[in-house]
Amino acid sequence: MSKTLKILSFFTISTLLFGYVVNILFSKTCVDAHHGFNNISVIEINTGASEKIATPWYQSFIFGQRFFQHQNKTYVLLHKHGDNLVLAKNSDLIATTFLSPTALITLTTLLLAMVFVFRVEKKKHKNSKALHAVHQDIDNLLSLLDIKTQTLHHGGPLAQISHAVHAITDNVNKIKLQTDSHIYQDKLTQLIDRHAYLEHLDIQLTQAEKKNQHCGLLFIDLDGFKQVNDSFGHSFGDEILIQVANRLSSIVKQFEIQDIHPIHGLEQNLSRLGGDEFSIFIPKIDNASFCTQVAQSILNEIERDFILGNKIVKIGASIGIAIYPESASHPHALLQMADVAMYRAKTDGRGIFKVYSPEMGSKIRRYHYLLEELRLAIASQNFHLSFQPIVHVEDCAIDYFEALIRWHHPIEGLIPPAEFIPIAEESNLILELGDWILLESCRQMSAWHNAGMKRVKISVNVSGIQLKHRPVAQWVTDTLEKTGLPASSLMLEITESTLITASDQIIEELEACRRAGVTIAIDDFGTGFSSLSTLADLPIDVIKIDKLFITQASQNAKYHKILNSISELGTQLGLKIVAEGVEQAEQFELVKSMGIRCVQGYLVSRPETSHNVGTKVLKGNVNHVASTGTSIWLPEGKQ
Repeated sequence: MSKTLKILSFFTISTLLFGYVVNILFSKTCVDAHHGFNNISVIEINTGASEKIATPWYQSFIFGQRFFQHQNKTYVLLHKHGDNLVLAKNSDLIATTFLSPTALITLTTLLLAMVFVFRVEKKKHKNSKALHAVHQDIDNLLSLLDIKTQTLHHGGPLAQISHAVHAITDNVNKIKLQTDSHIYQDKLTQLIDRHAYLEHLDIQLTQAEKKNQHCGLLFIDLDGFKQVNDSFGHSFGDEILIQVANRLSSIVKQFEIQDIHPIHGLEQNLSRLGGDEFSIFIPKIDNASFCTQVAQSILNEIERDFILGNKIVKIGASIGIAIYPESASHPHALLQMADVAMYRAKTDGRGIFKVYSPEMGSKIRRYHYLLEELRLAIASQNFHLSFQPIVHVEDCAIDYFEALIRWHHPIEGLIPPAEFIPIAEESNLILELGDWILLESCRQMSAWHNAGMKRVKISVNVSGIQLKHRPVAQWVTDTLEKTGLPASSLMLEITESTLITASDQIIEELEACRRAGVTIAIDDFGTGFSSLSTLADLPIDVIKIDKLFITQASQNAKYHKILNSISELGTQLGLKIVAEGVEQAEQFELVKSMGIRCVQGYLVSRPETSHNVGTKVLKGNVNHVASTGTSIWLPEGKQ
């Protein structure tokens, strides 16, 4: 029913009700007037003296009364006796009736009721418009969320809105569930990520503490995964990770160590921590042998062939195992200890597993201690360079100096490069440290060059990390410009293992350096298992034979032959050959007899400070340096 119809209906009923009340009151007024109970005057006339008139328009409200016309005025019949009529003026009766308290109260009540009804209807109309707007908004929201709902054929707007809200709520709950899953889920492998895994570990270890249970945690790192990415591309690498995740999931099921989340349904005891690192949590173990069984099964699974299209790829894994509470009692610490054990597995040969022991913990503490100290030392440039000469075997003329970094710790004293350089490389601190080494080496060599040593070079070791993260050609050129050193006076030493895995871009950068005049040397030759064809393609000028071959050549005939072959190979390729690690006179004579023209080692000289080098080379030898562009550095026993 519309608003207008409702108001009209109420108005009609109110009018009828008011008319009924008025009719009763009018009748009562007439009676009171007949008996003289009010102030209305009455007249009595003969029937012939009056004229009966027709029913007036308000007869429907004042029914049951007879009206007469007398002297142009309307009268109401009060009583009749014989031929006489007792009449009262109609206007007086009506006035008295409407002015009576009952009539006024009734009228006021009806008016108030009408106002109330009108306001109620107005409010309903306003609410109806608001509901319509809400309903429209909800319809738009349903459309936006692509929610399909069945139309209700019963109930009003509120029921429709309630039905739609329930549909939206159900959909939002589903979206929330999916969102929660995505938040804690690795996008590639669909396993839970490190954050969710650590939260799960926290809950599990708390329960294990209450139940006095032992738990195990396996840290899994893939071996050879980087080579897959480099050789086949990241899409192949991603497929490997997905297959690894599937194989690890089967291991979790096989050993019945599953823990499915009750809401989003993800496996909580298996996680991809990041990159090619995974972890499995074993919530209850009786002894560590169960963990080793799981670890061995994982190694067997990972070692199986991976099929990628028409290619077969082989990789391995190294696994570290930590036991709760023996290894650690908190999630982060337990994961860290398993990580330490995994690194031990990699160090001891890869493709194996190791259980964490306190001895491993001392090494990791040493690592982090040196890492922080190294950061401080780099910030304060708390390093110095030593210089070891490389000389010609015929006359001991200096060919070049190798710049070697030294770190004299204020508490521990001299820390060997073999201990801190690997830490610098793993943490990328080698980038800052390498910048300083190259700059200081070139600055020192520039001073010696200006002093007359124009045929002597300075050799600087460059790591694979620097080659990967530095635009080598521009980096070297900028340093040479800063120090004023000619490019021909600089040599870069790069290990064989780094060069044979270098990208095409790195090779091009090194070629650019060679074109500018910089010499490139391959260091530790013989330890990287490079093929001869690879060697022919590398941008190198100098081969430095690893100390191992020099040491073994005088005792082992095979090493003697290999050393002799390398010398002949260098001669045929037009490369300069340098023998490293020459410490005895017999070794010196051996490499000389093989045609190797340059040697380096303690027999010639240990690394010296720049001051000692300047004193030995320049003092009293200025004329020789000026005429030859180099100087003589006799072995210590021949001075």
